Amino acid sequence: MCCVIKAITGWHMANTATVCRERTGGQGYLSCNKFGYAIGGAHSSMTAEGDNSVLMQKVTSERLMTLKSSMFQIAASYIPGFLSRIFGWADLTSTSYLHALLKSREQVQFLELGMKMMRAGKKGRYDTWVFQEQDLVQACARAYGERLISECFANAIKKTDPSLMPVLSKLYHLYLITVVELDLGFFVTSGLMSAWTGAGVRKMVSNLCKEVSSQALALCDAFGFSDEILRAPIAGDWIKFNSVDNKGEVIGVEF
Repeated sequence: MCCVIKAITGWHMANTATVCRERTGGQGYLSCNKFGYAIGGAHSSMTAEGDNSVLMQKVTSERLMTLKSSMFQIAASYIPGFLSRIFGWADLTSTSYLHALLKSREQVQFLELGMKMMRAGKKGRYDTWVFQEQDLVQACARAYGERLISECFANAIKKTDPSLMPVLSKLYHLYLITVVELDLGFFVTSGLMSAWTGAGVRKMVSNLCKEVSSQALALCDAFGFSDEILRAPIAGDWIKFNSVDNKGEVIGVEF
């Protein structure tokens, strides 16, 4: 669990820092706006104690060992769920449905990998794991991690203040549908989701982003960032900052 959370968090930090830097244009290049620290910190998180992809191999290996004895039970539990989706249980507004998709993806991918490793046997284990099925190994670890995050998110919402439940529920919904969107090709081609249902995923993501955006500043404030952390022109009066030739540094103007 620690390995997969560390890896997914590191990649998420890097993506967040990069997108935020892009959205601030040329201001994002200035060292005084601290995006360099955010990007550098994210990259250290992705490689400290080993490359995240190596950690994900460890996640899949350990998870596969715990599932080996119950592999056929996993297959049996997947079939009824698959049939229920064929008969029309597909509601992108339902977090229960979306979580079930994540859980089914994890089961399907681990089952596929487990069967391939069994066929490879002891002699072909290394070649199969490292050279032939590495994409599947990485996919299994991410599927496990994202399903785990979904469960923890849902449990946290149940324990939170009732007044916070509406916005947190929307964030949870947005998280689930974003995970589905990023791996939409697998969900559709594997039969876990119909092409017709998949066609509505992008629209659902867009709608939820619009709904959550009105709470964006409040959500940022909820992290409790100190004034010292926010002490950067981009977080304050950047027009005043640019009123003089400060050569990209906090000089020549009271700031």
